[in-house]
Amino acid sequence: MLAVAVKTDKENTAVSPLFGKAKFFAFYDGHGVSIEKNEHKGGVSVVNWLAAKGVDTLIIKEMGSSPYGEVKKRGIKLLYAGDERIEINALITKYEIGDLETLSAEKVQQIIAKHEKGHTHKH
Repeated sequence: MLAVAVKTDKENTAVSPLFGKAKFFAFYDGHGVSIEKNEHKGGVSVVNWLAAKGVDTLIIKEMGSSPYGEVKKRGIKLLYAGDERIEINALITKYEIGDLETLSAEKVQQIIAKHEKGHTHKH
């Protein structure tokens, strides 16, 4: 199953740049999209919740180093949503046609550096 952080629980909502603090996650099972409220605080807790739901692929815009470590440990595949605003239906279409970048460890490190530079909180 695929998961992606989204901004609202509305149909065809925009992908959220947040990961651990995203209010909602969209799940795609190959047939349809469902959206659930994220009750977890912090990226590692979110990764554990997603893994328990059977998520094996995540599409992200940003992610911190702690959740990335958990994703890597669990063998969850990471795909990049890109920097531009995109809605979930367009993102699923890109996913289905194989038009999303699989994130290498090097690219993830660049995303983490950008993420952590843009935040004043401590990880």
